[in-house]
Amino acid sequence: ECVFYGFGGDGTVGANKESAKIIGDYRQDMCVQAYFEYDAKKSSGYTLSHMRFAHAQTLSAPYKIQDMQADFVACHNESYAEANKFDVLRHAKSGGIFFLNTKIASLPPEQRLRALEENLSPSILKTLALRKVKFYITDAGSLAKAYGLKGKINMICMAAFFRLSGVIPFDEAILLLKSSITKTYSYRGEDVVRKNHELLDAACSEERLIAVDVPSRWKRAHLTEKRRAYLNRHIALIDDAKTKKFVQEIAEPVSHLEGDSIPVSLFLQNAMLGGNMITGTSKFEKRRPNSSGLVPKWNENSCTQCNQCVAVCPHAVIRPFIVTRDEADGAPHPNLFTSVKALGSELAGKRYTLQISPLDCTGCNACLEACPESPKALQMQDVEDVLAGGGDENWNYAVTLPERGDLVDKYSLKGSQFQTPLMEFSGACSGCGETPYFKMLTQLFGERMIIANATGCSTIWGGSFPSNPYTVSKKSGRGPAWANSLFEDNAEYGFGMFSSMKHRRERLAANVRDLVREVTLYSNLGDLSDLVSFLDEWLEMRNEKSDRCTLLFDKMKPLFQSLLLSGNNTCHKALLARIWADRDMFPKLSQWIVGGDGWAYDIGYGGLDHVEAFQSNDVNVLVVDTEMYSNTGGQSSKATPIGASVMFAKGGKSQKKKNIGSIFMTYEHCYVASVCLSNQSQLVQALVEADHYDGPSFVVAYAPCIQQQVRPEGLNDMFDECRFAVESGYWPLYRYNPELVAAGKNPFILDSKRLRRDVTSFLQREGRFLNLEKNHPQIAEELHQQMNLDVKHRMEQMQKRAADYKSFSSQDEATVKVLFASETGTAEGLAREFADACQLSHGADAMADIDVDEIDGTTTIFFVSTAGQGSMPRNGTEFLKQLNARKKSFAEGTSFSVMGLGDSSYYFFLKAAKDLEEAMLKLGAKCIHPLGEGDDSCADEGLAEGLHQWQQGIFPALDLPKPEEVPHITPVALFFSKRVILSELEDNHAIEQYYKSIGTEEVRISGVEHLSEEGHNRDFIAFTLQTGSKDLSYELGDSLEIFPKNDEEDVGNFLREYSTEWDERTVIRLSHAFGVHDEMSVGAVFTNVLDIFGKPNMSFLQKLATFEEDAEKRKVMLDPTNLRHLCLDKCATYADLLLLYKSARPPLAALLAMIPMMKGRAYSITTSPSASPDSVELCILINIFWCKEGMRYGTASNMLRKLKIGDTVFCRVKPGSMEPPKHDQSVICVGIGSGVAPHMALIRDRVFASTNGVKVSPLSLYFGNRFEAREFLYRSELEQIATEHGDWFTLHTAFSRDVIGKKTYVQDLVAVNNDIRENLLQRNGLLYVCGNRNLPDPLRKSLVESFETDGKSRSEAILAMEEMFTHGRAQQEVW
Repeated sequence: ECVFYGFGGDGTVGANKESAKIIGDYRQDMCVQAYFEYDAKKSSGYTLSHMRFAHAQTLSAPYKIQDMQADFVACHNESYAEANKFDVLRHAKSGGIFFLNTKIASLPPEQRLRALEENLSPSILKTLALRKVKFYITDAGSLAKAYGLKGKINMICMAAFFRLSGVIPFDEAILLLKSSITKTYSYRGEDVVRKNHELLDAACSEERLIAVDVPSRWKRAHLTEKRRAYLNRHIALIDDAKTKKFVQEIAEPVSHLEGDSIPVSLFLQNAMLGGNMITGTSKFEKRRPNSSGLVPKWNENSCTQCNQCVAVCPHAVIRPFIVTRDEADGAPHPNLFTSVKALGSELAGKRYTLQISPLDCTGCNACLEACPESPKALQMQDVEDVLAGGGDENWNYAVTLPERGDLVDKYSLKGSQFQTPLMEFSGACSGCGETPYFKMLTQLFGERMIIANATGCSTIWGGSFPSNPYTVSKKSGRGPAWANSLFEDNAEYGFGMFSSMKHRRERLAANVRDLVREVTLYSNLGDLSDLVSFLDEWLEMRNEKSDRCTLLFDKMKPLFQSLLLSGNNTCHKALLARIWADRDMFPKLSQWIVGGDGWAYDIGYGGLDHVEAFQSNDVNVLVVDTEMYSNTGGQSSKATPIGASVMFAKGGKSQKKKNIGSIFMTYEHCYVASVCLSNQSQLVQALVEADHYDGPSFVVAYAPCIQQQVRPEGLNDMFDECRFAVESGYWPLYRYNPELVAAGKNPFILDSKRLRRDVTSFLQREGRFLNLEKNHPQIAEELHQQMNLDVKHRMEQMQKRAADYKSFSSQDEATVKVLFASETGTAEGLAREFADACQLSHGADAMADIDVDEIDGTTTIFFVSTAGQGSMPRNGTEFLKQLNARKKSFAEGTSFSVMGLGDSSYYFFLKAAKDLEEAMLKLGAKCIHPLGEGDDSCADEGLAEGLHQWQQGIFPALDLPKPEEVPHITPVALFFSKRVILSELEDNHAIEQYYKSIGTEEVRISGVEHLSEEGHNRDFIAFTLQTGSKDLSYELGDSLEIFPKNDEEDVGNFLREYSTEWDERTVIRLSHAFGVHDEMSVGAVFTNVLDIFGKPNMSFLQKLATFEEDAEKRKVMLDPTNLRHLCLDKCATYADLLLLYKSARPPLAALLAMIPMMKGRAYSITTSPSASPDSVELCILINIFWCKEGMRYGTASNMLRKLKIGDTVFCRVKPGSMEPPKHDQSVICVGIGSGVAPHMALIRDRVFASTNGVKVSPLSLYFGNRFEAREFLYRSELEQIATEHGDWFTLHTAFSRDVIGKKTYVQDLVAVNNDIRENLLQRNGLLYVCGNRNLPDPLRKSLVESFETDGKSRSEAILAMEEMFTHGRAQQEVW
């Protein structure tokens, strides 16, 4: 009687099945019995084989071998014995044999016994000694790896079994094993057979199988408290009593294979009745070691923070965290908790770190393959090295840090991966192709998501008791609601969920309407005022597919609880109770019906078709297509492609794969998408569009599976497998969006328009196709040729369907090509919008879908975003390579223009767009319009401002009229009050609501100092603000964002001149507009909220023109040159335009929506929080705008110049864009004008530290301005610091206007001073630059000149300078 403990995927079960056949065939006088247990964890779970061999005609024993009955016990995974995961010797009889596969066998003989005592569970050691079990070890893993068969230990362990058991003669057994190897692996080639034969020969040598003399002291082995604490370390991390009880009483025994011993009473005590499950229990299961023994290591210097590695991780073990510097420094092992400055203006002041859970990682390599960088930002390392360095402790620390996913747009690829996955650490195979899609769903919609899951792989790794990978947000406590149904009825099951929720939500809305109507009718809101306000808002937005309804309910929840518990409002209490009973329907829930292809294509197709057939069914379907019944052994389904050799189609499937996407597109009201992990941006876009679509959606996703037998590394090649599938056309990417029809656009968008490789290259990667070639070469050739034709035909048909010919009779008549290179989808969206508006273009294509030759002789418009450190997005990289490699010039008539997108606060702003423009010009193409600069950091309108300016010229350059834009205006929710006037107190209450809604505090001015000479035309003012009593704590390098007010007198004069119907005293009631749900005067709105005296944009005039009835006046208003004239000649404001075009009279509700809200102006704080914790100082230049008619102050400057001590301003702290240095880092600061402000904070911080005994490294300030006498800001203070702290502080100044005919700038000083090279090169210091946009370029040239004098060549100097910006050692803040 024999028992074998194996590891899913190591070949143990297959080997034991073969052993049973070999023994049964060889010994005709013996009866053979074999029984196998499999973990639900799929590959990498445990396997348990029970085998009997008897000299009898029949065996009547039970399948499972009982305790202490086994003659032979083998443990092929040493972690089972190390961590006491299983009692592997429970079956061993006295005097039996125990075989262990362990790395310890490769240690020197004198170290083995000690290593066994330190690593094996004391209970195992004790049993070995007490039962006098014969103990043998070998290192099968190292031997298999040496022969190129990493992880395949089955033959080695089988040889050990035959040698130790003696069930048949050993020599005969080896010959039979070799024969079996030849038969089993011949289809994989002679090389594989030869390697297995050689491996078997090596395994047979006696020195490989080591006998261990069991010492008698092992009888006294016991579990020390230290080791007990280590074994229970995962339980120590549980901070919830209910979860801890469940894990200790239910999950732990089950995980130790002792679930049958749990009494029913414990299930009742843990509230397990009714199918309830504790969420997130999979995090307490660990996979140490994983089958590869490797985990990824992050190289932060190569990382561009794209998060693509995170998106593909099947088990959610690699995650990005947005942290503060203090949090990074506070990690258990801060030297390994590396972090870098977070990229993106929305993450200013934060750091980015990528952390890996070494005890959950399966070592699948998917993250490494997905990394787009060169060199890769990830590499694999030994998991034991990571654990020894405290990698698991750093991970445990990281997941306790605050969740900051709300700082970014979660509907982008990068932003989605900052959202905590609510499906984690599942029991799926290593490298599983299904789980990344489910994980991403939970990141996008998890807190408002309901899942109906068809039985299959996704329910096994997604819901096997007691492990539950679905979890909740630690911030909100919400997560997906999940349930499983059968293949046959899962679509109906999910549809039933949707129908019941729809009914309950309609009931909730009816009850809410009744309550609002009742309370409003009697005009006696009382305690219900705030609640009714929120309920009214919910009624307006309840069908919006976002998290807003959920967040609104969070505000309502405490009000409901208070009202229901109080004794007031008894007349409404019954209605309140009915509403509260349906409170789970307040969020806009997202219903998903999910499953595999066996369900969707085959058994459950009838129900699925019924659900998708009706437009009113607002449900979403996700099908993870493995192209076979992967959960039950890989049987053929209607999703199986032609030419595949799988179970039930070993001779090759002769029928084409069912085109399920095309079937559902015939309904025309279904949203349909085909997606794949190789294009993650398209995946995110498709999932978001599916969720937001008001009607049924169907998303089918390609999911590589272990059953496909991916070569050469199995699912370690999962991501490359996806890439090959898409590039060969085997798996097309497309989206069919019915909403585009209403907009007059083609609803079908083909996202993979080009075959980049032959489909044969894909077929050669999978055993299911190669097997057919080995066994039936002629049939394989015919079927694979047919597939090649089918793929090309399908691509041609989809290309025709995707082509939007507009009024063209053929696509060739479209004379303008629109191409894009997009990383996150922004550039793609703008390109498609432009192509729709351009009458000469058929549509927009990715640059990757076009050959360079196709633009020869044509006009091409490019939209290019910037990826990483200035690199071209991946779908434009190959096109740019072709351009740079091309020798032949373009034909005459080749023209182009480029619209670049980026962020000017970074060194590589628009580098990809500029590289493209340069390459086109080198090949003789004509640039018909200058490079467009879409700047995401632009203070006013972001990318839109640069795009609008570029569009003003590109359409005339194409000899096309600029398309007429139809502006959309959503009026502000308001009505006029019956009250004639508000008291000042009441108006101030409404004003406070507004400022509270934008997160500001009212702060008193305690100091006003003019830093420049009195009467000088540039007024620099230092303002001191008292912040001690306010919630305005700040960090070094932060800014203070001040919200300006318009002058009340100017507002009153404007309103009285503009309107005879209302003025500044008119009272209106706002319904949550501007964060106010109260009465407020019109004057207060225009003074505090609206930027009425700001610089107008064209969008405002377009909106205003919709209210102008005179066609001639409207034509003038829509002429862009008219607005430029008004701004340049008259310094026009919104108020000026309204007075100029008074005949265009929008209603007040529309006007309030048309005028932009006042934006805060951020000013760098010049003080250090260490030295000045209760106050901040700002250095501000009062801006003056000049036009032909004279001078005008900006809105903020007009308010600031009038401030005096005792006045108050509304403000909030804004994280700085530059990360401050540590005291031991050398620093160079370069600033001009008020750009000295952030540098003053750094200097004052070092002065404070130095004065208090802290050793600080050198800091040099390069300050520049126009006149020394008038504009040497902080002169006395800086000169005093230079005198008193000259050991570390150096001051350099440059004043450009002091010497007539000779202008000296700070960059000139940078080029010649030694401290630049000493601090930046020799001391590896940091560079901080602050000033206007004219500063960075000449400064970089000066840095290169300085570095050249250090003995570097020009190319080396340029590289050294660029590496400073690339690795974050150089930071800039420009305006």
